[in-house]
Formats: sequence, structure tokens, C-alpha cells
Amino acid sequence: MSTAAARIADLLEDVPTASNPPGPHPAPAPDPAAEEPPRADGPVLVVTVVWGDLAQVPADLHVTGHYQSVAPAAAELALDAAISAGPRRTITEHTKLGWIGAQLGEVTYFPCKDGGPVRTAAVVGMGPMGTLTERRAHQMYASLLGEAVALGHVGTMATVLIGSGTGNLTVNQAARALVGGFAGILASAGPTQPTQPTPTVTQPTSAPAPRLTDVFVVEVDRLRAEQLHLALTRAAAKLPRLRIGPELREESGGRLFAPSAAVYALTALTGLARSEGAAAHDGSPGGTDPPDSPDPSDALHTVLAGFAPDIRREIREQLAHLAEVARTDLSLTVGRAMDDPEASGPGSGSVPVRMSVQSGIGGLRWAALTGRATVPERLVPVDMDLLRELVERLTEPTVEDAIELPDLLSRFVVPPDFQRLVTDDATVLLELDRDTASVPWEFLAGSRQAGGEQRDPLAIRTRLSRQLRTPYSRVMTEGLSDGPLRALVIGDPGDPEKGFQLPGARTEALAVATRLRDLGAKVTLFVGAANSTRQPGVDPARRLDVLRVLLCGGNHIVHYCGHSDFDPTGTGRRSGWVFADGLLTAQELALLERPPRIVVANACYTARLGGATGPGTPGTPGKPGAQPGAADQSPWGNPQAALVPSLADEFLRMGVGHYIGAAWRIPDDQGVSFAEEFYTHLLTGGAGGSGGSGGSEDAPPTVGDAVRAARKRLYEQRATGQRPPDTAPNGQRWSAWAAYQHYGDAADPFDRPDPSDRPGGS
Repeated sequence: MSTAAARIADLLEDVPTASNPPGPHPAPAPDPAAEEPPRADGPVLVVTVVWGDLAQVPADLHVTGHYQSVAPAAAELALDAAISAGPRRTITEHTKLGWIGAQLGEVTYFPCKDGGPVRTAAVVGMGPMGTLTERRAHQMYASLLGEAVALGHVGTMATVLIGSGTGNLTVNQAARALVGGFAGILASAGPTQPTQPTPTVTQPTSAPAPRLTDVFVVEVDRLRAEQLHLALTRAAAKLPRLRIGPELREESGGRLFAPSAAVYALTALTGLARSEGAAAHDGSPGGTDPPDSPDPSDALHTVLAGFAPDIRREIREQLAHLAEVARTDLSLTVGRAMDDPEASGPGSGSVPVRMSVQSGIGGLRWAALTGRATVPERLVPVDMDLLRELVERLTEPTVEDAIELPDLLSRFVVPPDFQRLVTDDATVLLELDRDTASVPWEFLAGSRQAGGEQRDPLAIRTRLSRQLRTPYSRVMTEGLSDGPLRALVIGDPGDPEKGFQLPGARTEALAVATRLRDLGAKVTLFVGAANSTRQPGVDPARRLDVLRVLLCGGNHIVHYCGHSDFDPTGTGRRSGWVFADGLLTAQELALLERPPRIVVANACYTARLGGATGPGTPGTPGKPGAQPGAADQSPWGNPQAALVPSLADEFLRMGVGHYIGAAWRIPDDQGVSFAEEFYTHLLTGGAGGSGGSGGSEDAPPTVGDAVRAARKRLYEQRATGQRPPDTAPNGQRWSAWAAYQHYGDAADPFDRPDPSDRPGGS
């Protein structure tokens, strides 16, 4: 591209995207108004492009887009902050609880705090991430305008260019979708009736014109606002009922991001170069502009004034040469600036990468959403038999498999363009269904060149957490913010007469209770069944007593060490923790008004309840000596792999914020190491820990940071040097770090309920 001929439009986003690839014969933009002769006597809607902050633009209704199950970011997050009265943001909390359906075009309304700049707020559904195309966006905009018109009391609406925020659509594509959707609704309203004398006979009249007269499309970045105004003006040029404001309107809150500033600077530089070149050809002395010629370089005068005259003259000469070059080695990619790092959690430094992996017929359905782009949903063919075998071998793997198979997992299951995402050191959130949750994604390492150096796994390099896609809405609960930090610790509650005694679980429970007390928590401890060897000074773990403390104790943290199992007598795939007197499931906790914030469970699958026969130590499913139970119904053929997702599903349903569980048996000392590092990092920001980065004074540590620090500690404790013998215990020790799965938001900060209760506090 000739630098002298560079234009802002050439340097921005007027290019096809993955979800809207160019075709040999591009289809024209949809124009519903073309279906009938244009009528100028109907309702007219004025669309004004505003440079500013959406929440600061006065309007009767403020609207942003919302992807299914995706936490607010960018404009939606700003709107969320504007309408929320307390620290718990309204739209964010509704998203976590699954209360926003976000079907395409579905509008959800939210209450707003009194006295705020926003009176009425709503989000319009964009469907699952990765599925928004220009045609679907057209339908979404039509639904949005139809809803706003139907309200009857909305005269002005402020929104953003929905669909272009993360690169799913270009500005031009999203602008065409907006114009097409709005025009269709306006065309269906029919013409208004002219004023006439009162008729002597009753005559039918058309539907009244909508009260909505103005829509403000707000853009926070100045250059994108200019581009948006141009795109809307072109798209609506032949639509008499849809008028685009002739000028860009400025409101407070507008910004100029670095990429846009670079484009403005480049434009000014090329203008200056053209001016210098023209002056040189005219023979002007010194290569300066003619006195009567307008100087296009006003934006650079302040900067250039700081240089000595000789240097300033040299700069001008170089710019003149640049203007004469037909092509240049300069490669400039301009896109929307990254969202505020605060949007992805304290101290994160980057916008999270959100990947959706769902099971489908013949393969896996992938989609992704990052701070800069949306990767559209696609079906990736995968041989499910091979995938089942891979899951089997990576569930409590041997040392050899733990070393060799993670790279295969990244190459065999993850599409190439998604592999580039997982190699980026940004927080990763995996949205999974009950089937794909059985895959040990913690082993993802990112693809590498053949013979290249092996990188640390993704779960060690950054925060990685999971979210289950479920059809239900979670329970809305009152937060636990009062009083001291309280924790419930349960160890080895199984019946020893049935072979469920676990001495290592007792050791872990006692060590965890001691560490939590040292960190300032008030701990309730239950260890062993009533008919087992009693721990001096510690109450036995009976289901009824544990349930009493759970329902009445208001515990922030619950830590469980013992056996878990599926309940084959119930409908579906209910699961829970094994006690000597039965299975404790989330069903028993349904009346819990304030569930724990965090549940940590080092719970191995028993394969013994509900019809399994034979005494002795429970076998490992899928391994030699395993004893299959009646609940062995996992689609991957390994109930152990499905245990943690099943337990997480049960507890998250009742309102638990985070569930952290081990997907296979962990050596006793490593279970203690993980727990101690996790709680140390969580409650002190990493002080005294051996892994992870320390917390800052102004931001509490996140749950994801604590999980990563604990994983890293186990990862660094693996056998080094010569590989140990390939036995089951050593295999567990080598891969224990990957067994821990975190269900919840990795960027969720953990605020202690009583900061003064810290060790050494007042």
C-alpha cells in the first residue's frame, strides 16, 4: 500500500473474519425495506453516533449485547458497574447464576440503583459465543428495536455496535446488520395518518407510530466512532425512515486508544510528507510549506517543536522521501484496544481466553472468545474411541503417559487455531458439558514444533478453570461476609467394616485444620466414622452432625477427604460423599441458605456402593483389579473421570462458588502439600508459600491464583533426573498436579470476611 495514499479506512477492520469469510460472489446486505416501495410518511428513527461512555449518555433505555454464560466485559461491564449499588455486580451475578438465557434477540432487563446515570438497563441475547454472523445479528437488532418500540414509554435508547466488540463482525458488517434490522421494524410499522377533520363515520386507522425517536450508538474510542459513523451513513443512505445524524456527537468518557492514536499520527505524517513533497517540487526554499498553504501537520507541531532546527529539518526530509516510496516495509495491524485488565480480575494483566468444548455427533464443537477476537463455533472431527482411550490413559496415568500424552492431547483434540490461544499466557476458562468435562484438560501443554523444547503445561503457566454448561439455574444465596473466617474439615468418614478406612485422609484433615487455624480461621473438625478408631479430642464424622454444621454454621470453606460415589438409586447421575451411614449429596443441602464459598474435595471413586461386590480396597476404575459399580455409566468408559464433574455439578447447583476436586488418587503427602499451599496463597496472597506470585496490597488473591500456586508446588515436587520405576504410586506422584480440577471463575477474588482476623492482625 502506498504510504501517501494511506487512509484510515484502509488501516482498520474492513476485512473478512473467520465467521464471515469472503465468498466468490458476496451476497448483498439484507435490505428489508426493498421488499416494498420506500415510504417517507411512516415513523422516522434518528440514529446518532456518540463518542463517549455508554453509561454517561442520557437515555431512557441502555442496552448492550450478551453472550450465553459469558461474564460481562468492556461496555457491558461498564453498564453493569453503573447500575449496581454494591460490590456484587448485578449482570455479572445473574450470569454466574445462569439467570440470563441470552437466546438470540432475547432482551433481559435489570434494576438500576437510585440516582445513577442509567434509569433502565437491559441486555440483548447474542446466543452462544462464536455463532453470531451478520445474518443472525440482523435478526438480533430487529428483535431489539421491536422490543424497545413495544415498550411504548421509551423515547431514546443508547446502545453500542453489538457484535463487533471482540472481532466477531467487522464494523461494516455490524453496521449493515443494525441498519437492516432496524429498517425491517420501521417498515412494518406502516404509514402514519395525516391530520384530517373529525370524520362523521368511524374509519380504520393504521398502528400508531412508535414513540421511540432516537437511538444513540455509543463508541468509547474516537477513531472507531468515526468509522462507525461512516459505515452507518453508507448502509442507511437509501432508507428514508432511518436517518443517521450528520455529525459525530461528543459526550463525556470518550477515549483515544493507542492503536487509534497511531493511525491518527500516521495519517498526519503522510499528510505532512505530501505537503513537503509538493513544496519541494514547487521550489519553496528550505522545503517549507508555502505561507498561504494549510499545514496538515498541526497535530505534530507540539512534538516537533522540542527538536533542534537541524533535526527537525532532517525529519521533514525523511518524511518527504517516505511519500515518494510506492511500497514500504511498514506492516501495521490496527485493532480495538484490549479491554481494561481490571475486567478480567485483579492482577490478571490480560483478558481471559474463554473456550467452549461441547460433545457433538462425530466430534467436538469448539468456540472461543478472547479480548480481541471471536473464533466461530465449528465441529472438529474426532475419533471418539481414540478419545476415550486417551482419557482413560490420562486418568491416573503412568509416568510414561503423563510425560508423552499431553502433547498428543493438544494436537489430537485441540484445533490448530485454538492451539495458538492456549499458548498465550492468559487466564483460560473452559466451558464444558458433562461429557467433555471428563477430559483431563489440565494436561494441555500447547503445541510445539517437532524436536522443540517442551513447555510447562498451561495449568502451570497460567490460571485455568472450568465451567459446566447446565440447563438449570443456580441458587441465589446471601454472601458470607460477616464474622470471622469459618471452615469445616471432614476426614475419613467411611465405614472401616466395609473397607472404606483411609488413614491418609485422616492425616490430610488434621494437617488442613491445623493450617487453617494458623491462618486465622475458626475450624470445625470431624474425623473418622463413629465405629472407627477415634481421634483424641475430635468428634466423629456422622452425616447428621456434618449436615447440622453445614446448615447452621455459615462456613466459608469446606474441605473433605475421603471416598465419593455415584448414587445409582436416584434419577440422573447424582453423586456425593461417602459416610458410614450413607451418601451425603447436595440434595441434603438444598435448604442451605448460605452455602460455602469454596469446597475442596480430595475424594476418590469407591466403585463399591450400589451393587458392587467384594471386600477390600476399592479398585481404580479402568485399571487392573478394578471392581465396576452400578454407576459405571460414563460415556468415556471411566467413572473416575466423570466423578469430579458430577460432584461439582451437584455443589455448584446449590450455590457453591468454587469446587476444587481431585480426579484420581493422590499420594497422602501431596494431598497435604496441595491443600497447605492453596490455603496459604488464598488467605495471605502467597506469603510463605512456595509457588505462584504474591498478592498485592490493593487486590485480594484470586481463587485461580491459589489453585495455580498449589498445582505448581506439586509440579515442582515431581521426581527429577532419572525417571522413577513405572509403578502406580510413582505415576500418581508424577501427575498429582493435574488431578486437581477447579470449577468456578479463576479471576474471582477471595476477600476474607474479617481482615482484622488475619494472623498478627488487631
